[in-house]
Amino acid sequence: MPQVSVIVPVYNGEKYIEEALESVFAQTFRDFDVIVVNDGSTDGTEERLGKYRGRIIYISQPNMGQSASRRKGLAAGSGPLIAFLDSDDLWLPKKLERQAAFAQAHPEYGIVSTDVLSFNATGVVSPTLRKTYSISNGFVVEKLLFGNWIPPSAALVRRECFDVVRNFDLPPPEHGEDWLMWMQIAAHYPVYFIDEVLVKRRVHAESVSSRDSERSMEHFFRNLEIMRNHIPQLSARPELIDECAFRICLKHGLYHLHALECQRARTYSRKALGFKSYSMWAWILFLVSFAPAWLVGAVKKMVKGPNRVACWFYDRLRGGRL
Repeated sequence: MPQVSVIVPVYNGEKYIEEALESVFAQTFRDFDVIVVNDGSTDGTEERLGKYRGRIIYISQPNMGQSASRRKGLAAGSGPLIAFLDSDDLWLPKKLERQAAFAQAHPEYGIVSTDVLSFNATGVVSPTLRKTYSISNGFVVEKLLFGNWIPPSAALVRRECFDVVRNFDLPPPEHGEDWLMWMQIAAHYPVYFIDEVLVKRRVHAESVSSRDSERSMEHFFRNLEIMRNHIPQLSARPELIDECAFRICLKHGLYHLHALECQRARTYSRKALGFKSYSMWAWILFLVSFAPAWLVGAVKKMVKGPNRVACWFYDRLRGGRL
């Protein structure tokens, strides 16, 4: 029985799947098996995977989404430790070695994650998760609620942890299902972050996280309700759920205003006010959203460093200072 089962869900991933798998087989840690779940791909993914037959456990299924693919991979693997890899991401060679060593030395931790570099076709987008998230170790369920610093490709998870996960039956398309999964596990197990970049996360237009922001918001609120009902720490403190909903609505409102989509900005600022009616910033965003788009655009050009202003706003929003 291998120590680690590597689960790779793939849907129409012919562009990147070979590079992803090569990064697995280049690991310095070798005690693993690899389960690739082809989630109803209609491109050349199956042909690309042909060269790996005999080196991977291959599963093909109709398109059922990432949660269902991960569940199928869990059932097919046998390792007591589970590592996920999105089919467009890459591991650095010592990723599994570092994580498996920590997991062996500290069996109380349920999730062992690592730092991540994000890149696209033109270069590095973000060199570290620490530029975006405030990261902690231990029992972090409340902190993880306000910022998911665990991309699936960075996580090593004890198999037993999945006994508490309730979202493997969510219908596709899915958004934020990995965050919901980590939240449920973090409610029962401590989490550890290895402060070393061991994963490269690819950002591109076809990635799940880039699709359909409106649908992602629907699923975000669905996920919050599941957390409210099934995570004891949050059921006892419903104000945390409301604060999380407020922050994400305000953030989306600012994003749409920055994109000169004033009607959408108004919608999200109104939702934010529903969670925190006394917020000065939500009221400002709401009132500004009634201005014509051309006027908002003119003001953006006049303001020195508009991106710097947006970054300042996001930083304070993330820290709960708005």
